[in-house]
Amino acid sequence: MADLFLTSTAYCKILLHAAKYPHCAVNGVLLAEEPKHKDHKHIRFVDCIPLFHLSLSIAPMLEAALLQVLNNAAKIIGKRIYDNNPDTCIFIVDNNKVSPLAVSEAYNIYTFKESNWCKTDKRPTTDEETLELSRMLLSTPDSYRQLVDFDNHFDDLSKDWRNLQIAEYLDRST
Repeated sequence: MADLFLTSTAYCKILLHAAKYPHCAVNGVLLAEEPKHKDHKHIRFVDCIPLFHLSLSIAPMLEAALLQVLNNAAKIIGKRIYDNNPDTCIFIVDNNKVSPLAVSEAYNIYTFKESNWCKTDKRPTTDEETLELSRMLLSTPDSYRQLVDFDNHFDDLSKDWRNLQIAEYLDRST
């Protein structure tokens, strides 16, 4: 597996999306730089596009069934993506770690091995400066409300899903 690194913009957008909807499953896409060399052993994620949030506040049995369906669909979609790019990985946020007090990355990483998605060994994927910036952002009241995902954009097309204002703020803060 390639070495992974997330910039402050990518990492903080992940956390803001999870913080904005702590009661929902959220998903998005990480965007990486084009590798500089053909044998790309390093992947640098430079942005995150928050896609959707899904509320599952329904009867427990139906919720369990929907989670199984979503899990299976994620495996199938992930396998298809992997077929096109063997360096594909899935980041799953641990909502218990989305906190201004967090001392490590707030997600687990899964890679495709032997026809299944497996949790990878925990290696740092960002730096201390990014973790400090994320703690500052999460301790700022309502900072996560600025984040716009596609659900928000579809409700009001004037809301920009690219979240350029967040990227600009993070660039100024580093």
